[in-house]
Amino acid sequence: MAIGDLRGLFAEQSLSFLAEIPYIYHCHHYNLFHDQTIDDALGEDEGARIRTAAAHNAFRDLLSAVYERSGATTPVERIALASELFQWMGQGKLHLDVGAGGGRARSASLHYGYAWREKYGARVKRVEPADAVAAGFAAAATELAFGLPSDAIAVTERKCVATRDAECEFDLTPAMGHPPLPPVDEMAVRRYVVPPVRGVDEDRIVAISQGLVEFMSGVQGDERGLIAAFNVFVTAHLPGYYNETIYETVHRAERTAPSSVPAIEALMQQAGQACVFFTFGNVLLSPEWEGLVGPPTGVSSDVISFCTSIARGLGFGHWLVNEYEPRKRLVLQCTSNYEVPFYRSRYGLAKKPRSYFIQGAAQAMMVLAEVVKWKERPQLSNDYYVDLFRAKPRYRVEQTKCLMRGDSISEYVVDAM
Repeated sequence: MAIGDLRGLFAEQSLSFLAEIPYIYHCHHYNLFHDQTIDDALGEDEGARIRTAAAHNAFRDLLSAVYERSGATTPVERIALASELFQWMGQGKLHLDVGAGGGRARSASLHYGYAWREKYGARVKRVEPADAVAAGFAAAATELAFGLPSDAIAVTERKCVATRDAECEFDLTPAMGHPPLPPVDEMAVRRYVVPPVRGVDEDRIVAISQGLVEFMSGVQGDERGLIAAFNVFVTAHLPGYYNETIYETVHRAERTAPSSVPAIEALMQQAGQACVFFTFGNVLLSPEWEGLVGPPTGVSSDVISFCTSIARGLGFGHWLVNEYEPRKRLVLQCTSNYEVPFYRSRYGLAKKPRSYFIQGAAQAMMVLAEVVKWKERPQLSNDYYVDLFRAKPRYRVEQTKCLMRGDSISEYVVDAM
């Protein structure tokens, strides 16, 4: 069975599935920013532990579902299929030499380590490994190949391309297992959406997002296990990884250091800003986008519609423009997104709005529409990002409604300051 045959689409909600497990697309800029956000909030050691655990849980759910549908039962079949899947997702080409008691894994081209070296390696010396996602995947793949309980395998990355080693290397060792949590699968996702709503410029947004979905259906990892597209490194990734890392971090702070919560929530919003600036921005400037839609127009309302189309096309959910007044106000709404099902399934109703990613994304959409001079085809550098988002604030965002809280829709209001 080809991995692409395992894909499913909840088209009216712009949500994608792989063997009925949700998946989305994010680029290396966001992935690295997200991981750094978790480490900034928790410290490097605890951040790495949380990230590895989240990757393990997310990939265990995915691999279990893939094995069930493919009929892979033997350790050899399962290890081979896991490696193929990881490469297909653009996460890297990982060689697993493992048994029931653990073993080793290695790679010269993992998404996180490779992309970190490409983005920062010339000017920043990293001392901690970058590949918690691959580590969690390796542990989950080993457990499921040999019929072990969840968390029966511990993993340590002892060499990393991001720390200037030639390859990434992992040691896998026995550990104490425990029962896994139920997966947040397609059935769970469908429980936590509301009927789709038409927004401003809906017909054009639908047409563009459908074209992007079709384009992404042909995207997969190359011989290195990497996906180079839209001027970035792209990954097919698991919402469970992002959601578990974010919400475990925030809830831990609420329990142990409540005074730090506003700062941590601001970090999570900034990750959403970074996604729109780097991912959406590079998509808009890419030859692939020009082939699908055309060159940037510089018209602010176009940028808002295009960003909404990109969000849908990457599987982020049914985002819609409820109101847009150039230079003054944007009201973005969602009838579904990839944060809500995980939160409601794992934590129940939220006491306050918690869609941190889209809060930051909505704010960044306004900045991209009103400030960036698209016809000049700007270089979307880190320095430019800092200038746009960390200088004098131009816009503020408030999430006024939240599906996690039980509201009828999620709503994000961006106003000029």
